[in-house]
Amino acid sequence: MKVSDAALPFLILAAALGTQARVIHGEGTEFQFFLHLRPCTVLLRKKACPSVVLSLPAGFHRPADCCLSYTSRRIRCVFMRDYFVTSSSCSQPGVIFYTKKGQRVCANPRDSQVQDCMTNLKLKSDIR
Repeated sequence: MKVSDAALPFLILAAALGTQARVIHGEGTEFQFFLHLRPCTVLLRKKACPSVVLSLPAGFHRPADCCLSYTSRRIRCVFMRDYFVTSSSCSQPGVIFYTKKGQRVCANPRDSQVQDCMTNLKLKSDIR
């Protein structure tokens, strides 16, 4: 086996795990998606982590950002900047909100408060 043949799988892996970005609601704000644990681990030290977000690197078959649990707190739309609905490939439906401080919060899309906040944020983005 040549060195180049052995290096090929590593190059493919590096390309698949490279920096990926996504635009939310076309506002031009880019977010990098890797295994997103930092804000949650900071909050876990304070025992106040509101929800768990699974976000994996993009590739040819990119797994979706998924909510593993929902926040038990009330969604305060005044603190939210943006949101997106998780993919149907996730084990449960979810809405991931971005707070104005940059944290991500998972919420239940069936909750009427969550639906109201989604509507308000969508209206604000349509006005811009």
